[in-house]
Amino acid sequence: MERTFYELVGSNISDILTRKSMTQQSLADILGVSRQVMGKIINGQKAINVNEINLISKALNISVETLLDVSMQTPDMIPQFSFMGEIKSKKTKDKIDLLRNIIDEILFIEEYSNENQ
Repeated sequence: MERTFYELVGSNISDILTRKSMTQQSLADILGVSRQVMGKIINGQKAINVNEINLISKALNISVETLLDVSMQTPDMIPQFSFMGEIKSKKTKDKIDLLRNIIDEILFIEEYSNENQ
């Protein structure tokens, strides 16, 4: 079964936590999120946006590049839109990336507003 990008990043977070002898709860406390939200991030069940990635990298004292490094994964694990096959056009890739960022931001705003009600 193919792992998603978010699962790969979550795996990186988990590995770093282990190396630093930290718990998911301690990272959740630093970030000001619940243990459940942190568990979803680590399990790849929650999309994380640029702001969250930046906060996590700072909290773990690592670079964003290290956090997002999926280069050790096999090529079949790199996410693709299976309904479209491989995207070859740079223009189309850029549009899809923009759309992903917009969706991530909407989800972040929605989650933030729900937490602060």
